[in-house]
Amino acid sequence: MNCYHFIGVGGISMSALALELKRAGFSVQGSDLKPTEITRKLESAGIKVFYGHKASNVNENCTVIVTNAISEDNPELIEAKLLNLKILTRGELLGEVSKRFKNVIAISGAHGKTTTTAMLAEIFIAANKNPTVHIGGESKSFNSNLRLGEKKYFICEACEYKNSFLNLKANVGVILNIEPEHLDFFKNYKNVVRSFEKFQKNCKKCVKIDKKHFIAYTNNFYVQAKNVTHLKKGKYGYDLFAKNAYLGKIYLNAIGKHNVLNSLAAICVALLYKIDYSTICHALFSYKGVKRRYEIISEHPNLIVCDYAHHPTEIKKIILSTRKFCKNKIIVAFQPHTYSRTKTLFKEFISALNLADEIHIIKTYSAREKYDASGSAERLASSLNANYYGGMKSAYNAISKRLKSDNTLLILGAGNIDELAEMFREK
Repeated sequence: MNCYHFIGVGGISMSALALELKRAGFSVQGSDLKPTEITRKLESAGIKVFYGHKASNVNENCTVIVTNAISEDNPELIEAKLLNLKILTRGELLGEVSKRFKNVIAISGAHGKTTTTAMLAEIFIAANKNPTVHIGGESKSFNSNLRLGEKKYFICEACEYKNSFLNLKANVGVILNIEPEHLDFFKNYKNVVRSFEKFQKNCKKCVKIDKKHFIAYTNNFYVQAKNVTHLKKGKYGYDLFAKNAYLGKIYLNAIGKHNVLNSLAAICVALLYKIDYSTICHALFSYKGVKRRYEIISEHPNLIVCDYAHHPTEIKKIILSTRKFCKNKIIVAFQPHTYSRTKTLFKEFISALNLADEIHIIKTYSAREKYDASGSAERLASSLNANYYGGMKSAYNAISKRLKSDNTLLILGAGNIDELAEMFREK
């Protein structure tokens, strides 16, 4: 029997695809560097996980799935090529899986994909549409990065890196925003824009955002937020209009004004699928969020938040959203994600992080890249006059000593900085 072998099966999207194939009746296995909560979930679902990458993990019956984080010198990838095995990227497999569904809804953008996907999923679940959901984070609603539903609706994130999202042919696509990102691949902003234009052409309908006027629109239909109001603790409400018709008030259970735009994108898609205002309103009010998306680790004696923010725009939004309801000292612990992103957006990182009152920088999460001093965490820390740490334990020891009872701590980054958050959670 043919087997799917995932190199890097513990990745957030890879693990979801592995579970999806397992449910479909395929033989599935994978490898990763070390045990994690995600790999343990895979094992409990009956998926064999090898720890450590070895050529012997792959055999002639495997179709091999790789992520963009896997280097060409990976022994399993080398063995797969020697055996002339079929090799698919994560994006290619996601495209193949999506073909099994009648309606594909793909959420793209430089920022906000995970939150918008989770919001839309909760709306569809509340409307009893039983969607299958593939999300780039762990939804607190269904405590997973994958919800296995029926084959009528497939809601998924569409990542632009290496043009992965061009493997999707969506009934409805969403473009939340376009910014200079992943320039190690795209090289320049024009190429980023061209890629999103191709994604839009692949969608039968495409929802886009007018940030200035708080509008989400497609073709001859749009929704708009008017009278956007800060309610309390960083949460917002607004009057919802569909074209010029007033539908009612929306109260968001998500922190940050940027989530008004994310919610509008989700609402626009939901209305296209004839979901009523009452269901939408209730789902957004009871939205439970996603792990590492403004996830509150502790509220007493300190507000401690963990967030996936790894781009200057995201960092700025998080700090400013927190300033809206926290007037005390804001301390940021940040782990840069890749040398290329840090190098390309160096000035933007300096500007965003300087919005904090105190900054702590942790060794770069290199992901797929080799060390580059010009884009290193050490250089960033030096330019910010910030504290630098080579590991999570040393960062925890230093920050915990400096943390006063009235301080707020934001733990930011897309790498393994959630380990630091867990140290504070355990405390």
